[in-house]
Amino acid sequence: MRALIYLAAAVAAPLLSLPTWLAAQNTPSSPPSGRGSAGLHLQVTEPRGDFGRNTDNGFGLGGYVLGALDGNGIVNLRGDFSFVTYANTRRRIPLAGTGGLIQLDLRTSSNIVSVVGGPQLLGPSGRFTPYATALGGFSVFWTESTVEGSQNTNTPFASTTNSSDAVWAYGGAVGAYLRVTNGRRPVRLDVGARYLRHDDVRYLTDDRVREAFQSNRPAIPARGRADFVTYYAGVNIIAF
Repeated sequence: MRALIYLAAAVAAPLLSLPTWLAAQNTPSSPPSGRGSAGLHLQVTEPRGDFGRNTDNGFGLGGYVLGALDGNGIVNLRGDFSFVTYANTRRRIPLAGTGGLIQLDLRTSSNIVSVVGGPQLLGPSGRFTPYATALGGFSVFWTESTVEGSQNTNTPFASTTNSSDAVWAYGGAVGAYLRVTNGRRPVRLDVGARYLRHDDVRYLTDDRVREAFQSNRPAIPARGRADFVTYYAGVNIIAF
């Protein structure tokens, strides 16, 4: 709840500064932010609450598109996509019937794909441009196991989805652009943090995967609320 309060304050704060933003957009020293842009970034997720007690940090990639809804480029619409892996294990197992002469790699990975979107407010357009975004959409949590030869990396010959669940996601993001190049296609650094909440989701943890492997039975997913903060850094390119 505290995180939601902080997030709401962060999203609402730019609304109080709209007159200042409009004035800044009309000054000659404020270069335009463009009508549309796209971004790509690296991500590190920090799980919170029960999800944080059951899982570790995640790592992955994200991308988004941004389109202006007004002539000043203050109010925008953002579409966001991200992929992160929060657990990844490998176990060496013998192929049955070979007396241990043929070894296989059993790999298990737990992942999250999020597709969200919403309004984004930009601050004064210049070398440094802050922004705040409200987001809503969905996320898919799934865990998959694959088997491959110990010398045949990334060529699995069998796979199983151990758990999968799609749920609504909502939250917001705050960040800033730092312009590094001008020209026809300006490039900006993009750093920020995004908070997503999922009220009821099934997911697997490392402990439950380990228990299933040791007892030779299907893994039993955990279920409950899953919140996490994603810290990201990347580039934003103004397309037009």
